[in-house]
Amino acid sequence: MRFKMRWPNSLRNRVLAVLAASMVLSAVLVALASTVLWEPFTRWVLRDQIEDNGQQIAEHLSFDAQGRPMGIDETKIEPWMFRSLKDELMLRVADRDGNVAYSSDGPRVSIAPDGKRFEPRRQSFVFTRDGVAMHGATVPFDHEGRRWYVQFAVTDRMVLQMRESIGLDVFRQGVIALGATFVLIFLITIHVALRQALKPVRAASGAARRIAPRTLAERLPTTDQPRELRPLVEAFNAALDRLQGGFKTQQEFLSNAAHELKTPLALIRAQVEQAEAGAWRDQILDDVDRVARQVQQLLLLAEASEQRNYRVEAMDPTPALREVFDFMERVAARHGVTLGLHLSPSLRAWHADRGALFTLLKNLLENAIQHSPPESVVALMAGPDGFTVADQGRGVAEKDLPRIFERFWRGADRREQGAGLGLAICTEIAAAHGWRLSAHGRVPGPGLEVRCEMAPTTDPATTDPVAGAILPACNTSLDSAPSAAQRPSRSFSV
Repeated sequence: MRFKMRWPNSLRNRVLAVLAASMVLSAVLVALASTVLWEPFTRWVLRDQIEDNGQQIAEHLSFDAQGRPMGIDETKIEPWMFRSLKDELMLRVADRDGNVAYSSDGPRVSIAPDGKRFEPRRQSFVFTRDGVAMHGATVPFDHEGRRWYVQFAVTDRMVLQMRESIGLDVFRQGVIALGATFVLIFLITIHVALRQALKPVRAASGAARRIAPRTLAERLPTTDQPRELRPLVEAFNAALDRLQGGFKTQQEFLSNAAHELKTPLALIRAQVEQAEAGAWRDQILDDVDRVARQVQQLLLLAEASEQRNYRVEAMDPTPALREVFDFMERVAARHGVTLGLHLSPSLRAWHADRGALFTLLKNLLENAIQHSPPESVVALMAGPDGFTVADQGRGVAEKDLPRIFERFWRGADRREQGAGLGLAICTEIAAAHGWRLSAHGRVPGPGLEVRCEMAPTTDPATTDPVAGAILPACNTSLDSAPSAAQRPSRSFSV
């Protein structure tokens, strides 16, 4: 069975994993090297330490009136060590000729390596006394113009005992503690460093998430990007350039085609109107009107897709809501449908393009009216965070609800009029404002609700509230409709 290592998906986690593995491997290698080199290392440290001890002893000797060493300064060095450990420690003070002026253990004989004589120089060496190996050192020093030599030695068995009982354990514990502390500090430091280093990458990711068909002019920032990622960012920006060019060409073609088709359709209609009256004439005029409507919707869709065509500003929505209500009331009357308008008492200013808002509400109401049976009610309910258009028609199947905003989509029982672009235009207008359209089945009862959820872009505390009301002519609920005599008799032709 072949083992395959799985790398983390995050670049930051990958770097952390590599660095952590490197640190662990380094710690293991250091520990192994320390274990192997422990013996020679301790001996080297021992020789150096014996020389240092000899130097310190030389600085704390006491002298008689003639300037000869007579012992150690007991206020600086505890004398019990040389008394209690006289078989393990040796201290000699000799002159240049090796004559011992002071001895801690009695014999006034200088110490030297086995088989050699005393040498008046600084050195470390090993020798044997009474069959016991010892580590010694000779350290020169001057006192009152005369040179003396301190000789300090310790038995090998004492060094080994201290190393086994204290030194090795302390060394191991020190290595573990130091390694763990080092790894912890390293991981914290590298975490903060990587977070700061990858900040430009996160900025580029945020910019990429904000790019949409309406914001294709934006580009990912290339400054401060890591050298390895800069070609990727530049390639992505180049792809956006090509995409923006194709999108712009498509929009221009759609707009130009719609503009160019309007004149031929008008000429065809004028020629057909001059022909003799008959069923074929009326049918052709209906077909021309249908095609002209589709062309007009294509033109409107192209305009709605361009962000520069909008002028979004804070506005009082009440006049716009009443205006579109009055405008669509005639269409509703022609279909035998009653319109109801409810404005929430907490209604406040909206950030919107007034003309685009009118088109959005008009298309939603028109769609609801076309799919509502006579004697039913279509309600427009507006609040501080959006509005809802609800009808009492047959509704839309649950599986088809997400598709009703697609361009040219028609349901199985859809009527022939319309090109399937009305709700697509509504989606473009809502997206341009940062709003969200959603369709839901009406509960209880049949029907469809289209909700528009607005992002909170205004502060209620700084905006004068607009008093809500139900229009007197439409003071009705979805479950009760006025009689035919109460409906407006005005008509409107789209």
